Amino acid sequence: MNADREPNDAAALREQQSRQFIERALDEVEQMRRSVPQLIKGDPATWQEVRFCAQRLAASSKQFDFGVLGACAGELATLTDERFAGVKLNEHFLLSVTTAIEAVALELNHLESLNRGR
Repeated sequence: MNADREPNDAAALREQQSRQFIERALDEVEQMRRSVPQLIKGDPATWQEVRFCAQRLAASSKQFDFGVLGACAGELATLTDERFAGVKLNEHFLLSVTTAIEAVALELNHLESLNRGR
């Protein structure tokens, strides 16, 4: 009887952790959105913050099998790496970065809507 409960408990715990991850990630992506003006100005601390957040989201997405979110966050992390490698802050690059932030936001909103449906 106890063996029957454990998988359900584990599934419930995983679902709870998944929801917490999504909530926290939504807050983080909102902060990234608000930081776009500082990114445009080239503020190194803001670029570093976005970089760490993107890396954390990409790594944590694997734990929950959120492949699309991991790919979007990984692309954003790659773009921030390019910035630190010396890429020029031109319109094309900044558009790519802001689009990557929005792709992360869209996927998180999609995951949140799926979780609300459960």
